[in-house]
Amino acid sequence: MARRSWTGWASRLILVSFTLGGAAADAAERTMSWDSGCRFSIRFDPAKQDETRLRNTVHLLFGPSDFDSPGPTPAFEPKAVAALDPDKIERACKAALDVAARLEFIALPGVDDYRRARMAELKDSCDFELAQTRGFKTASALRDYQPAAACVRFVDAIEGKTDLQQVFRQTVEQGCANNASPKACVARYLAEAQKADGPERMRIYLVNFGWSNCAINYNLRNTGEKKMEQMRSALETQFRKMFKVKQDKCEEAD
Repeated sequence: MARRSWTGWASRLILVSFTLGGAAADAAERTMSWDSGCRFSIRFDPAKQDETRLRNTVHLLFGPSDFDSPGPTPAFEPKAVAALDPDKIERACKAALDVAARLEFIALPGVDDYRRARMAELKDSCDFELAQTRGFKTASALRDYQPAAACVRFVDAIEGKTDLQQVFRQTVEQGCANNASPKACVARYLAEAQKADGPERMRIYLVNFGWSNCAINYNLRNTGEKKMEQMRSALETQFRKMFKVKQDKCEEAD
């Protein structure tokens, strides 16, 4: 009977060992997926990457965001203005900033710098939204949003320091210029201004379509958009070096 070589047995054992080891590693991996225009997914080993930190990082880089400002509360009628609650916005902003400060991410160089930049952007948005909300009742509150100092002419008109009707009409004409029927658009707003509560309606209009449309150009989300995207893109590049990102399905354009 022929003797089998020990070398042959050993090579088979090593091959089986690697095969079983690879299968075990694959079985331990998990999949994390997200939508960002397309469907993306990654495979990760939970023994090497904390799942919560990884998910937080995915949300930070690709969305949806785990922290954001509540957004401005629309108010186009005197009754809606009376119902505004700036304290509620302030509480929501504080909660969002607290969440942003506590979140933990995977170790990517620059991720904390990006977090701080996002928090600054969040605080700026909150300052804008609070100034606008308070400004409906107290026009001087609009001045609290200092980046929009160039929009002060609307505040002056709302406060009565300049001609309210003149600034209102100018703003209406500018706003209606691209309307399908500019004359009808202007006439509609001028009719609103002739009501018993016309002065209040003019002030509300100037907060919404005068000051706000001007001030939003000075929001950090607009002025710092390019820098923020550069920071995010650099982190995404590092992320893709750590994980093989699979693109599965994209939304069809309308």
